[in-house]
Amino acid sequence: MVFIIILTGNFVNAQELSSVDQRKRDAMVRELSLTTLQQSLIDTVFTRYAEKLNDLDLRISDIETSGEFAEEDVVVRVSVLQQEKKDLRALRELDLKMLLQPEQVVIYDEKIQPNKPKVLHFGIHNRADCNVCVK
Repeated sequence: MVFIIILTGNFVNAQELSSVDQRKRDAMVRELSLTTLQQSLIDTVFTRYAEKLNDLDLRISDIETSGEFAEEDVVVRVSVLQQEKKDLRALRELDLKMLLQPEQVVIYDEKIQPNKPKVLHFGIHNRADCNVCVK
């Protein structure tokens, strides 16, 4: 009985995610055949990091709208907080992968969170010879 309450609580918290995080969570549930325990733990990870990311967003907004800092200071402070957000997302990725079985990690890397291409992909070029376009 207590287990059901805990799972329900985590599911409710998962509903407070950003739309991007919610889609990612839903894709994980759909594509990875998660166990009930894995799903609960993943919801907990998403919720914990969502709170931290939302806090950073609020801090960024406060800095941008406060008017108490010079423009150069605002740029520096916001860029530092943006880097913190990026670092938090990277840590979240590691935490999520630690909860998955090796075969689930393969599916996760291929379908849910594929690596970005290593090259800048823009401009006029020969698409037949482009490694990114061929894929």
